[in-house]
Amino acid sequence: MKEEIFKSEKLTFEERVKKDLGIKIIAFLFFSLIPLAVNRNAYNLLITILFPLFILSVLILITLNTTKKYIYEVRINSDEIKFYGKKYDKDWNEKFKINDIDIQIIEHKSKVGNVLGYSIIFKSPSRKVTVNKLFNWNNFTLYNLFIEFKKAKGEKIIIDENSLLTGIKKRAEYYYEWEDIKNDG
Repeated sequence: MKEEIFKSEKLTFEERVKKDLGIKIIAFLFFSLIPLAVNRNAYNLLITILFPLFILSVLILITLNTTKKYIYEVRINSDEIKFYGKKYDKDWNEKFKINDIDIQIIEHKSKVGNVLGYSIIFKSPSRKVTVNKLFNWNNFTLYNLFIEFKKAKGEKIIIDENSLLTGIKKRAEYYYEWEDIKNDG
């Protein structure tokens, strides 16, 4: 089997943080307004200051954790799978034997049930690697990545995985990502 290469855009750490902070800024503004609705006195003034600072620090920690490690390329051949990415702004790569790693599709939903995106998790006994944490991978590429991994490992796609793959395919068609790849290739 020849090596299959799947790529996404390369983002710097600063770009990743900006991309991830968008919705969190809105959440911060919403939660920081809550103490203002409470009666004002000396105690409430302290809460008015500390509560937004606490929310802001939690959001910053979550953003740093989400954006510190980023994968922009995956290569699969019959023997191994290689991941290329950045940890903060330093390049890193990691490889695993194809038989030592399992794959799982995760569907991320909003609280009202809308699909926000999909990520693919590769698990080995000692490590876990997540592709598409920031939802910047093309859905068609994710679809093909999953299919090629299953082919390389010699596994069949089970019913649960097939329903998630159908969701990825529909999302790719909805956002016209399917045609973009076909026209580029």
